[in-house]
Amino acid sequence: MKSKAIPHMILAVVLALVAGGLTIRWLASFRGQSGPARPAPVVSKVEALVASRAIPKGARLDAGMVRLKGFEADAVPTGALRETADVVGRITAREISQDDPITPDKLLPKGATGGGLEAAVEPGKRALTVKGTKIMGSGGHITPGSRVDVLVTYSQPGKTDAKINKVILENVLVLTAGAELEARVGKDGREELANTDFFTLMVTPEEAERLALASDLGSMHLALRKPGDEDVVQTPGADVEKSLGAFSAAPVEAAAAPEPETGPEGAGYTVEIIRGTERERVNLDSLSAPPAKENPHGQP
Repeated sequence: MKSKAIPHMILAVVLALVAGGLTIRWLASFRGQSGPARPAPVVSKVEALVASRAIPKGARLDAGMVRLKGFEADAVPTGALRETADVVGRITAREISQDDPITPDKLLPKGATGGGLEAAVEPGKRALTVKGTKIMGSGGHITPGSRVDVLVTYSQPGKTDAKINKVILENVLVLTAGAELEARVGKDGREELANTDFFTLMVTPEEAERLALASDLGSMHLALRKPGDEDVVQTPGADVEKSLGAFSAAPVEAAAAPEPETGPEGAGYTVEIIRGTERERVNLDSLSAPPAKENPHGQP
């Protein structure tokens, strides 16, 4: 029995080896047809200048403040500068955060020698400084970047004792706000140093004329606006007469006349007539009613 099983086992092993070889050969031929694996496409990047660190407003740029950073072609910031030579020596018009692209709108024009207040003034506008107080500045809450309305109180023309308050400017940007020591004459007649608040507002030339005139005419106040509120409200102004009459008491309505009293069953007014020991109640309505006329024909 064992001698008969050995040839069968040998045949099975040979067949298995042949099948395995054929399988390996078939797989090799399949891989050859698919070809070698293709490498991933290389995406070309465009280099642009970015800030290598946070740069404050008014700083003069040097080569160490910027670096090149790769961007995909469709993600390059609009107007981003690509040459270091284009930015070295330029002055920043505003703060630039680290890794922010360097674009022309963040730099002052070529040739600018400083980044002072003039750099913050928009084209067509002017910066005008007025003197104020802590009260005028809302107790210090009006800061650079705030938006305010300007009110002025002055004497009406031809009426030195009659004053009026009027809003003369609305939604004005505050560029700077601060206090400086200024020489004043105290109550005792001696000169002393005191803090004086100053506010620099950005206005148009026509608004600058009104603001300068208002600062000479009378006292000014700044009304702080909510950010984003750009409504313009036309007002007639307020004087003493309008202000005192604004909260006058409402007119008292005349009291309604009392309704006539009526007796039982709506009989109207009645009176009691005393004649000696006799008493008689008489209805006034019956006394005032005209006597009924008799119909000579006896018809109703």
